[in-house]
Amino acid sequence: QQLALLCKFVREQIPADAPLLVAGDFNDWRQRAHAMRADQAGLQEVFVTAFGRAARTFPVRLPLLRLDRVYVRNLQAGRPQVLTGPPWSRLSDHAPLQLELNA
Repeated sequence: QQLALLCKFVREQIPADAPLLVAGDFNDWRQRAHAMRADQAGLQEVFVTAFGRAARTFPVRLPLLRLDRVYVRNLQAGRPQVLTGPPWSRLSDHAPLQLELNA
């Protein structure tokens, strides 16, 4: 339901040609949200585009689960990476994601 609301908000409130970044912990355990976000909101997941699958980010000390996402529309994302080890491993229970953006 939250995913549908996010897609609806993007479609109705964000101009289709505006650069857009949506990122966070989406708890998409089954990795089913990518197609819905692409189809309904035109969002592309950066790590899926670059590597064919979402980044492993949880738990930070031994990332196994792919819970966090970075979605873009009308932006070019480059050099995506998961930040591991100190100091990142002490800041959260999720590993942070980093990338470069160009409009």
